[in-house]
Amino acid sequence: MKMRFQIVFFIFSVLISWGFGQNPQFDQGSTGLALALRRLPVTGSILQITAHPDDEDNALLLMMRRGRGFRTGLLTLTRGDGGQNEIGSELFQALGIIRTEELMSVHLYDNARQFFTRAYEFGYSFSVEETIEKWGEEQILEDMVRVIRDFRPQVVVILSRKGKGGGQHHQASALLAEKAFYAAGDSSRFTDHFEEGLRPWKARKLYEQVSKLGRPQLSLVENSSRVLTVPMGLYDPILGKTYAQLGKEARSMHKCQGMEQILGFSGESYSQWQRIFVNEMDRVDPESDLFDGIETSLMRLVHVVKTELDKLPFLVSSVQKIQLAISKAEEVFDPRNPGLTTSFLADGLDNIRRLKTELYASGLDEDDEYEIFFLLKKKEEDFIHALNLSNQLTLEILADDGVVSPGQDLELIAALFNGGNHPVVIDSWEVVTDEDSKFSTRGLPGSSPLELGPGQFRTYKIPLRVNSDARATEPYWSGPKETIDQFKIKGNDASLPWGRPELAVKVGYRSFGVESNLRALAEYRYSGPWVGGEQRHDVMVVPTITLVLEPTVRVISLDDQSSGIKLAVRVKNNGKKSISGVLSLEIPDGWRVDPASHRLSFKREEEKIFKSFRVFPAKNISVGTFQVEAVAELEGKIYASGYQIIDYDHIRRRHLFSPSQAKFQVVDLKVDRGLRVGYIEGVGDYVLEALKQLGVDVEQINSYELSSNELNNFDTIFTGIRAYLKDEYLKAYNDRLLNWVKQGGTLIVQYNKLEFNGQVSGDRLDNKGASPFAPFPAKVSHNRVTDETAPIKILAPLHPVFNMPNRIGPKDWNGWVQERGLYFLGKKDPLYQDLISIQDPFPFNSGEKRGALVEARYGKGHWIYVGLNLWRQLQTGVPGSYRLLANLVSLGQRK
Repeated sequence: MKMRFQIVFFIFSVLISWGFGQNPQFDQGSTGLALALRRLPVTGSILQITAHPDDEDNALLLMMRRGRGFRTGLLTLTRGDGGQNEIGSELFQALGIIRTEELMSVHLYDNARQFFTRAYEFGYSFSVEETIEKWGEEQILEDMVRVIRDFRPQVVVILSRKGKGGGQHHQASALLAEKAFYAAGDSSRFTDHFEEGLRPWKARKLYEQVSKLGRPQLSLVENSSRVLTVPMGLYDPILGKTYAQLGKEARSMHKCQGMEQILGFSGESYSQWQRIFVNEMDRVDPESDLFDGIETSLMRLVHVVKTELDKLPFLVSSVQKIQLAISKAEEVFDPRNPGLTTSFLADGLDNIRRLKTELYASGLDEDDEYEIFFLLKKKEEDFIHALNLSNQLTLEILADDGVVSPGQDLELIAALFNGGNHPVVIDSWEVVTDEDSKFSTRGLPGSSPLELGPGQFRTYKIPLRVNSDARATEPYWSGPKETIDQFKIKGNDASLPWGRPELAVKVGYRSFGVESNLRALAEYRYSGPWVGGEQRHDVMVVPTITLVLEPTVRVISLDDQSSGIKLAVRVKNNGKKSISGVLSLEIPDGWRVDPASHRLSFKREEEKIFKSFRVFPAKNISVGTFQVEAVAELEGKIYASGYQIIDYDHIRRRHLFSPSQAKFQVVDLKVDRGLRVGYIEGVGDYVLEALKQLGVDVEQINSYELSSNELNNFDTIFTGIRAYLKDEYLKAYNDRLLNWVKQGGTLIVQYNKLEFNGQVSGDRLDNKGASPFAPFPAKVSHNRVTDETAPIKILAPLHPVFNMPNRIGPKDWNGWVQERGLYFLGKKDPLYQDLISIQDPFPFNSGEKRGALVEARYGKGHWIYVGLNLWRQLQTGVPGSYRLLANLVSLGQRK
């Protein structure tokens, strides 16, 4: 038999069994094999459907997949793009990338399969109707039905369909999930799925969650006899902890959402589920388990077939043979010698394939064939996974470069180790790439079968070349669309966490004469810059030349155009070769740029060139939006994009590409000159950059300066969003700030969450329960206004913040994005003055909301709390937000 080596295109269904990013704690060695053995005798499957990353029941997913071995999936409708970010400045799609990766880090614990829809998370909502309208019901339903028909779960669990108050994305996801549950089994709905090879699917049960690790919410319970309590405090001897404990560990991966990192002790915990639907043939009352009445053993392979069994005389005996092989493997399993199970696992895998062959020849009904082959395929994948662990066979694929460009040569090192006590025969190698086929092979690792004996380790070099037309590695989703809160999708499947893997290697081998395979993703290793240690990421393609134009949003005042605006372009050569060309700007008609262009000449890879231009708007320019684009032409090719690196220690590195463009917003505004402004960094906002664009002399105040330097040099000091969460020095030396205000300073505190309240107990407003950081008793509340068009009522029309130096009018509240504001100042002393009020149109958030813009005159100075969502508005260039910012900062001269 000749060794085969070839490029093959990635097949979607194979993705499930590849185990990319497996958790070494659970998926290797004897622990991994013990968990793999749990999968073999069961055919149960469950899918949870939620609205956002971090909505999932982590303990349930762990228990079902790790504890019981069931196929377990999670369908998350959005990627959380409209949320907040407690670990960095990324927002919108960049935040969605982080939250997608955080979910994948969660699945290192629970090993659940992740799905998405194309729904964009447009921000917090108090309305189911608004949510579904903005998402677009029919398209999101189609995405959900596709996932259900693909995954084919027996049990579906969803969030509660009811509930008042905020976060109505959750209820909307549940109501859509209920519709998708029934539509998936309706052969008249979304019939194009069937042309793609899918079939209708009627799940057996549907549940909604009425509590998670706590007491049930009685308002959500329709019939207490249908409420099932699922214990999560069960100790798993293989995992070494309870499912609740491990669920908390998994949940802690949602770091950008501030999930608890101190996880506490084990104890009694449970979640509760209300049954919505049960197939009558599966009804069991009272229930003690989500799968009561449902066949989850291997005998499901027999029961799923409608054809009379006397026409399939081999079926029952074949399933019994598979079960016997599993029983023998379980019987001999010894964590000190995993190889004892190998022969039985090979026998079970061989029997599955024999059964498939016999079924092919039996002339099964088309629907019967689909269902049983679906289950057999999943079981075959489980056996392959277990056999690899039993053989203690490992494959690692390391690339000599992690970020590559078209035309570049690349080398993979394939490290193959047989850590077991049985020889294996390596028959084939396959390099697997995505559907775009970005890579070509330039050599073979071998030409004949190879026996790899116990304890043997071999490495192979696999030379590749990045094709000259290879496209950049980027998310397959972008947007959202202009008219609806849905992502633009490349292709018709919006369910994958990422596009198909760029580059992987598959090794075919024989163990005890039975063919199996081992797969590994090609990875690049690097030192993590956070706390040291090794990090890895996929091999990623980038253009030969990338450009970043800074700033991406530039505000121009109508009375400040004479000296022009400086723009900077950072150009990087990602290719291996020297290259030269020209850099220029494309500007609006009537504008002028100096110089007209720059010569570029790169001599080496990763060389960067920094060039600046000065742009002069047209003399007769008026208020409006304009665009400038940086373009590089090198050796006949045009380049006009750059990418943002998104990389943290708990997720894998990803790239987000964007055009090298700058949005110029011409605004009629004034700002007082000569102001001395300080800025204390929070968890990420655009205020510092916006102040610089206004021509304000702003200085960042670091921890040492806050604790030791005089603050009298400043007229105004801003704190970044949620600065009281991040900055321990700010909390420790807050009294210095308040004393500075008392002497005549202006302190502008952007929104904080409940950490601003310190140790708060109850709702009484007194010095003990109020914030320790405010000048007078006050508490931050959960109040917010989510409708970005909600009318603003000015309560103090003569206040300088609405009049000087800019007169704030109705137009200044137009064009806002996502929301008006959040975490308003709640109960407060009468010494505070509310400057505005806002009212959402939604019944679940009815009533006038105050606390969005609040002033306290403290001594000779101003203390201002800003719950308005300025930080999002400034980043997207909303004119009114800049005019309001100019007035806020100018308060420092109006004491």
